[in-house]
Amino acid sequence: MKFLLLFEWLTAFSLFLLMIKGETMLAFCVLIFSFIYLFGLLESRKDPQRIRAHAMVGGIMFFVVAALTFLNDLARLELKFNLSRALLILLGVIGLIQARAVRKHFK
Repeated sequence: MKFLLLFEWLTAFSLFLLMIKGETMLAFCVLIFSFIYLFGLLESRKDPQRIRAHAMVGGIMFFVVAALTFLNDLARLELKFNLSRALLILLGVIGLIQARAVRKHFK
């Protein structure tokens, strides 16, 4: 789980760097949401349940921002390929799958 959080944080931070020129506000949202994964890595030594909680919350947050971004593009009929948009939607889908899988550990 730690490797997955590290990979997702690096991907989200790279996405922030890709988006900073074009969409500054969305890029800062991605940066803040990536800190959820980073803090999960930093707090994982104390309690292993916390790393799962950070993975679930981070996954849900990225799913929400990816869904809203996709709906915004769909409403403006602007469905051209953009690496940052595709990466954001991919992080959102992975986040949803991850949140559903991690949720089983809390029941």
